[in-house]
Amino acid sequence: MKTDIYFFLFLLPCIIILLLVGIVPLFPVLWESLHMHIVAAQARPIFIGLKNFRIIVNDPDTGYYFGITFLLAALALLIEIPLGLGIALMLVKKFRGRELFQTLFALPLGIAPIAVGCIWVLTLRPEVGPLTRILSYMGINFDYMASFWSAFVAILLMNIWRWTPFVTLALLPALVSIPPDILDASRVDGASFWQILKNIILPLMKIPLATVIFIRLMDTLSIFDEVWILTGGGPGWSTRFISIDIVRRVIFETDYGMGSALSLVVLYMIISICWLMMAIIKGGKLTEVT
Repeated sequence: MKTDIYFFLFLLPCIIILLLVGIVPLFPVLWESLHMHIVAAQARPIFIGLKNFRIIVNDPDTGYYFGITFLLAALALLIEIPLGLGIALMLVKKFRGRELFQTLFALPLGIAPIAVGCIWVLTLRPEVGPLTRILSYMGINFDYMASFWSAFVAILLMNIWRWTPFVTLALLPALVSIPPDILDASRVDGASFWQILKNIILPLMKIPLATVIFIRLMDTLSIFDEVWILTGGGPGWSTRFISIDIVRRVIFETDYGMGSALSLVVLYMIISICWLMMAIIKGGKLTEVT
């Protein structure tokens, strides 16, 4: 009994912080989402029920913002997970300079998001960017703000550069924990690298992989700082991801009602994906037990 009380007392600060930061602010957002409230108009909030949510569902621009957000998340995962896993497989083996490579490889994780955006602006600017100068010597005139796809590719490359080290470092302990006897026995039996990867490594790493995918998906869906510095949502508003759209509505247009409704829709999607990933992780645990 005393152990349970001590356990609860240790958890109490975390519970209080969770309530103050995560639960209590949700109620004003719910209230705002049911009203038309534009602060710049200096008008009192008008109750409109679920009209903001109906506008979100029927607005093609909002659908476009959601679409490019999920497109970025899908492409980032399709590239970062295999690339991070491949580098982790390389780092499992000892080679000369491995510690130095790990240190340099992990440096992007220690850089603030705004600084990451500034680095890529200086890298890709046609006037001063080293990458654009190298491409110009090859006869390629690259301006990442010339079109949607050039800006989107720049954002994708920036995301891959920053977060692939996280995938690698998160999967590396799981790779190291795989019993080497199993891998040696499979090699003795004549299994190829791809057979070992498919039939041994990936099944044993299903839970760590699902966890990393979940974390990266949640982070990519809420991307803001780097994109805002790199493109500002441009050219035009073609790279206005849903997080940028929420900030624009709340900060620049002071439309608290629509901004709150959009935030709740994004929160609902994130919670739904969270439940799905937790079901996959629990299913993986049950499979391992049986």
